[in-house]
Amino acid sequence: MKNNTIVPTTYIPLEKFHIVPVTGLTPESLKYSAKKTIRDREKISHTTKLNILAKSLGIKGGFANYEKEFEDKLKPFMAKHSLHKRANLLEHKYRGMQLGYTQFTHQQVSERLFYTKGQMPSKLFTGHDFDFSGVLAWDMHDLYEVLAKDKYWENIFIQKLHIKLFCDDSFELDKYIEAMKEHYFVDLNEERFKKLLSLDLNAKIPLTKRRAENLRSIFDLADDTSSIVFSQTSEYKEVMVSISDLIIISNQFEVNGCYNLLGNNLTNFYEHGFGSDVEVYYENSMSSDESETYIKSAQFIQKLLNQRFQQSSKGWVHVIPYNDNLIFLSDDNGNYDLVIKNQRDKVFSHQIYGDYLKRADIPSFVEDYRFKRWEYFNYKGNRELDSHLAEQHYYGNGGLTENYPGQHVILQNYYEASGDYITESHGSNKRLHGFKKIKLAEKELMVSELITIDELNDFLHKNHEYFATRKGDSLLPLNSEADKNLAATCTFYDVLAYISWAEKETNVPLRLLAYDEYLTVRDNDLGTNASFKSGGYMTFYTPNGKQYPNHPPYMSQSDFDALTLRFPESLSNFEKNGLKFIDSNFFAEWLLEGVSIRSASLTSFYGDAHVIRASGPRDCTGKYKGVKTGFRLCYELSQ
Repeated sequence: MKNNTIVPTTYIPLEKFHIVPVTGLTPESLKYSAKKTIRDREKISHTTKLNILAKSLGIKGGFANYEKEFEDKLKPFMAKHSLHKRANLLEHKYRGMQLGYTQFTHQQVSERLFYTKGQMPSKLFTGHDFDFSGVLAWDMHDLYEVLAKDKYWENIFIQKLHIKLFCDDSFELDKYIEAMKEHYFVDLNEERFKKLLSLDLNAKIPLTKRRAENLRSIFDLADDTSSIVFSQTSEYKEVMVSISDLIIISNQFEVNGCYNLLGNNLTNFYEHGFGSDVEVYYENSMSSDESETYIKSAQFIQKLLNQRFQQSSKGWVHVIPYNDNLIFLSDDNGNYDLVIKNQRDKVFSHQIYGDYLKRADIPSFVEDYRFKRWEYFNYKGNRELDSHLAEQHYYGNGGLTENYPGQHVILQNYYEASGDYITESHGSNKRLHGFKKIKLAEKELMVSELITIDELNDFLHKNHEYFATRKGDSLLPLNSEADKNLAATCTFYDVLAYISWAEKETNVPLRLLAYDEYLTVRDNDLGTNASFKSGGYMTFYTPNGKQYPNHPPYMSQSDFDALTLRFPESLSNFEKNGLKFIDSNFFAEWLLEGVSIRSASLTSFYGDAHVIRASGPRDCTGKYKGVKTGFRLCYELSQ
């Protein structure tokens, strides 16, 4: 059990990338917040920060007016509504093991209340003191256990017959029963089966459940030195469980798409009819009948959840707006929480690649940083709803699960399609030496050959600081070829640092080929060694020159890191659109999306067709799989 005493800090984003942490509403607390502002490069005065804080809380006239309103209006308002003690009313006190009931964040609740059209709800279910550790914490093992003594109930819930009856128009119960009699359940009592299936969903049925407190600990079972003899038998207890709860448990993997703050879900405005927003998504290839059943099933579970929560006052908070920017949440015990319009849960990190790459080493083509910064400091809206719409947009426009690019990518694409976010276009009229011009459908690209070991070494020699602090596979054992004109091997972060440096050297906005561009340049053609059994294997050597006939055996990371990996003597290339490509399935190239593609077979890092989704670690060169990964550059010609 959690006691909800720790209240997380609220962060308010300001212009010029400053961030103010807010821990309370008193003038003294706001003065402290202003002093603790996380500043960017540009200066901002203490008075300006205080005035912005007052405005963020919906108070006009600057901080001086806020101090007056706090005493004259805000404190009496809080007293009137019994808002006495600050508490975290979003944190679950009684957590279960099921992951579907995730705790909402303060930013999530704030955006639901401030940026959702329609009437403001007066009550919201946050689950703060609801008991998620009881029946709703059962897993499928628990369900099988309690249903094992009655094969009728077992069949009804395990086969999800309520879902089929209520949501699948093609389901015919009589045909199902006949099939059961014929193949699995020859002595089935049809009258009893139908009677059980027709019971009210709120009806409770008696079940026998093992007492968890009487089970031996896993630590006891693992203790071979214990001299204690456990002679106890497992004890059981009878529990009364509603049919609706058993339906929810048997469909627990669908709960995550139903437990959300979309629309009026989990509010006093929730309508029990179908049509609510559920987070279920499907490809265009799914038939309309299948997709309708899919959505109805999730909405049915969502309806049961809402009815379950509305049977009790536990888990609910009152929604009490103070003004257009500040809303209080309260329970019935004098505890309160608050949300502020356009607040954030966390501080923005400008180091989007962590310790792998400094901000100064991020090349211009990387839109991730610019987008994340825009989304944090500039965008005002309901991100949970936007993410839901982005998923629908992705699959509605032909997106496939097998090449799902990640939530942040499809969210950015959705904002671009809606016109909220505009990417920067980069191009140049320069014709760099060694680049080939290639025409694509709507643009012209200048594309280089693979960057060589000599070129990589030149970069590392001129960038000592990066080389000294970089992380990932060691580069020297991977680039120890006698012929330094062979393709270099490096991590994705090395590629980014190289491009950032090369942009400054050439004054050209360089980048990598995107996945679709790479396939076009290749004409989607495979190499002659596209089979993993057709050769082109790289060779491992010990530091003293001993060759391994195959992949080396398991060894410590430091020993493996010291091994060299070299191209085979019989390495061959093939040409496409005037560019050379290595004809080996054990050489790959880094792409714009931060994934690698095997050169001969056009498959993913893991050797399957899902290049975008099946991406390997970005701090890895592919060495542990016996693969070398290199890169080539490109840039767009200005129109």
